[in-house]
Amino acid sequence: MTMPNGDTVKPFKLEFSNRVIEHLGIKLYQNKPTNVVAEFLSNCWDADANAVHIELTAHGVDGRPTIVITDDGRGMTRDELTDEFLVIGRNRRTSPTELTPGGRLPMGRKGIGKLAGFGIAGTVDVVSTPNNALRNEEPKPEQRFYWLRFSLTDLIAKSGSALAGSYEPEVIADGVDEAALKALVTQSGHESAYKHFIDNVEAGKGGVCVFLRNTTLKKAMNVETLLQSMGRRFTVSMLRPDFVVNINGKRITPDQALPPLHDFGFGDWNNPIEEILTINGVARQIRYWIKFVSLQGSDWSIENAGIGVYAHGKIAQDRPFFFDVKGKEILSRYLYGVIEADWLDELPNDVVSTDRRSIDWDTDDTIAFQQWGNSKISHWLEEFRKWRGQQPKKEIITRIRAVSPKSTLTGAEEEALAELLSEVLPNLANDEEAKDRATKSFTEAWTHAPTRLLTKSLWEKVFSSLDSDSAVFATLVENLRKSMVPEAMGLAVTMAQRIAAITVMRRMIEQDKTETHLQRLIETFPWLLGPRWERLTANESIKTLVTQKHKPDEGLGEWSIVGEKAKLKPDFVFLSDPGGQEELIVFELKGPEAGKTLQPVEYEQLGEYLKIIRAAYTSPKITVRGLLVGHDKGGFEEHNTRITVTTWSDVLAEARNLHVEYLRALLLASDPTATDARLRQIADFGGKETMELLARLAPVGDFPNVITDMLGLLDEAAPTAATAPALTSTLGETSAS
Repeated sequence: MTMPNGDTVKPFKLEFSNRVIEHLGIKLYQNKPTNVVAEFLSNCWDADANAVHIELTAHGVDGRPTIVITDDGRGMTRDELTDEFLVIGRNRRTSPTELTPGGRLPMGRKGIGKLAGFGIAGTVDVVSTPNNALRNEEPKPEQRFYWLRFSLTDLIAKSGSALAGSYEPEVIADGVDEAALKALVTQSGHESAYKHFIDNVEAGKGGVCVFLRNTTLKKAMNVETLLQSMGRRFTVSMLRPDFVVNINGKRITPDQALPPLHDFGFGDWNNPIEEILTINGVARQIRYWIKFVSLQGSDWSIENAGIGVYAHGKIAQDRPFFFDVKGKEILSRYLYGVIEADWLDELPNDVVSTDRRSIDWDTDDTIAFQQWGNSKISHWLEEFRKWRGQQPKKEIITRIRAVSPKSTLTGAEEEALAELLSEVLPNLANDEEAKDRATKSFTEAWTHAPTRLLTKSLWEKVFSSLDSDSAVFATLVENLRKSMVPEAMGLAVTMAQRIAAITVMRRMIEQDKTETHLQRLIETFPWLLGPRWERLTANESIKTLVTQKHKPDEGLGEWSIVGEKAKLKPDFVFLSDPGGQEELIVFELKGPEAGKTLQPVEYEQLGEYLKIIRAAYTSPKITVRGLLVGHDKGGFEEHNTRITVTTWSDVLAEARNLHVEYLRALLLASDPTATDARLRQIADFGGKETMELLARLAPVGDFPNVITDMLGLLDEAAPTAATAPALTSTLGETSAS
């Protein structure tokens, strides 16, 4: 390209490999305007800008929403535009800890953020001028302006070729003076878009203005939402007085960016806690503050909960994120925290995803960090639980007793119910009548064990989202309570059938039946080994995996089940989730014969089964556990945390007591009459022993009169559990033996 004075200068040319625009621009940021703005905001930080203005409009000249990002940073010269900005994938750092000329830790690294605009815009205008106020050149050069226009349509046409391509944007201004620039702005018809840029120029500054138009957005971005999002993606946007970010004239501040928080926590946003971790042999500094959201009166969403991990002031691991802590969702949804780990952006291997939404936690440089976070979150949640438990619950407990004066809840049950209601009732505002109805429904459901478990499960799994309507949940519980009564007697019959199976197991144990007899019974009813294994299903393929393993991997410490050990086979391998295989449980049963004590070799043998299965099923989502059952526990050391050792008497007591308690609650909820035919079924299946157990586990006065009458009738002659027709057809030869 030849200038009027005869000098040859480089043309403005964007060079790229085929389809790079599509994969790194369009697809990566498609329909993600917040991510697009975040990329340009990080560029403003790297340019040492002191002030950034983001302007959102609902209708541009073309009738579509537009976005303009203007900063007063260093700006770009012509050579910086051609040699740096227009080179895709240029490594922006010569060393991991390199600082910007203004002394900042840079956020950019991959050199592809400039493509972000094409994820939502058909036309991207970039106007730039060097900011002499931030540059140290002497004498100060004459201020010149550059204006490039990029068309997505033309870029796609170029990137469709098989070979590496180049694209020359439309040059609107190439080194023009201030007067010429202002004339071009007027001619463009977009004066308002360039207002802040012109203001910077007239104030003796420079910088860059990026104008995104011809967008695919259906409506303009919400200002308040973007304020919160940018505040939560960039710690610097709300903490640094030398980096002021305004969106449609509103400045990002902690009050706007952060949710309503309790005073309880660890550290604070303006006074974080510092720790040094040794990771992969290197001392690494982290800073963090952890708080908990105050839900009442807030529009907090579960999607914003958890930990944000930041590097160089920019998000590296986005929320919701909990360092893989599971099973504490009812508490973790309150958690909001920030962890700063600048070294993540300084590692030789890039561990942060291109869109800066996640970190690769399976590397030598991050796994110890992940383990630290997992342990910390468990600690923080437990401390929050204790703190919240200290908050007054007297008012809720008083309400429980007032609406249900005949409630048989124990003190511990009242406390547990009050804790759940403390989350539900505040969301019913000042409607005292609704609060009373909800409290009564919950209390009556709570007295029925199966419904109590279902209520807790619904709240934790279905309604754990903070966007859920507590009034809807209260109505659901009320309907659940109403439907409980007619269904309770049917469930009671089922419980009686189960108690009959437990009775059969008791007799087999007392008669010193062999392992084989018990195996047949348990294979049909795995819940006999513990109600928590209600949904276990046998998996023969995994059992075969264990029994046919014959080529051990010495590196894993495996052993071969051949020769003398060929008879060593696990009794059962069960899945708790047949579809997802999330939990594998290996059962090793030893005969209930009196005097037969469990031996160390049996304990170690089960440990070997678990080791073999873990070697074959390596996914961290899969839990492998074992249960060893025998007549009596031996004196060996129980060192394997994955193995539970128990006795047949303990198994029997747990299964019997829980199912009898279920039956008691079901009968109390149903209040059956003496003419209820199902009561006769309960007696038939459960037998006299069932009724006597009910009487022993609770005062007889707690039962309907018909129950005490039935106890008298059963003294005469009642069918035994072993002769119950529905059960014997299922047990077959097991019960007969």
